[in-house]
Amino acid sequence: VIYSSAEATLLDFCNNTGIPVGETQAGKGSIAWDHAQCLGAIGVTGTSSANILAKKSDLVICIGTRLSDFTTASKTLFQNQNVKFIGINVSPVDAIKHSALALVGDAKVSLQKIAEILNLYNYNVDKKYSNEIASLNSEWHKEVDRIFSLNNDPCISQGEVIGLVSKFMNDDDTVVCAAGSLPGDMHKLWRTVNGDQYHMEYGYSCMGYEIAGGLGIRLAKDNGDVVVMVGD
Repeated sequence: VIYSSAEATLLDFCNNTGIPVGETQAGKGSIAWDHAQCLGAIGVTGTSSANILAKKSDLVICIGTRLSDFTTASKTLFQNQNVKFIGINVSPVDAIKHSALALVGDAKVSLQKIAEILNLYNYNVDKKYSNEIASLNSEWHKEVDRIFSLNNDPCISQGEVIGLVSKFMNDDDTVVCAAGSLPGDMHKLWRTVNGDQYHMEYGYSCMGYEIAGGLGIRLAKDNGDVVVMVGD
């Protein structure tokens, strides 16, 4: 979504249909954390709201994701016996994963086409599902607030550090991270508002990448600060 500059398209899609969104590491920030349809992180390092709904979903639209082991919990996350997948990807090998209906193409254009079809039928999720999304999100937001304010003693917790740093940063700043346990906590706890705010190297967990990566992002950015977080 982010690489295709499809954030606005995704936002319209969610607003018009009520369909919720779970975020991978690479897709984090595709939709603001406090949007009604944003479930947050999905998978092993995901939120309770995203994973509870993923477990029983009957249709999963996979936009640009490679469906890695962390995203799918090694293919155990989606447990509905009748679940179907639509794979939107520029790579055919990724588009067909999980026996998906493969749509090989640009994320933005493909999502626009799906939205056009759904709009013809005035599609929207039913009220019961919408209420469940709101309830699960509310519970998760309260859990994040709890983690951010643990007041752990004598040393503050990693979750508290994440909360303090995120509160200090502005919307045009970027946080950079890579290996250790930090990526797992940041995936579900960091409250992103846009796709430029969160930069995570999680493909190979390259320890030390965040330092060089932070310098590169600093050179590339016109506005905002860059904060590098180094894990264990």
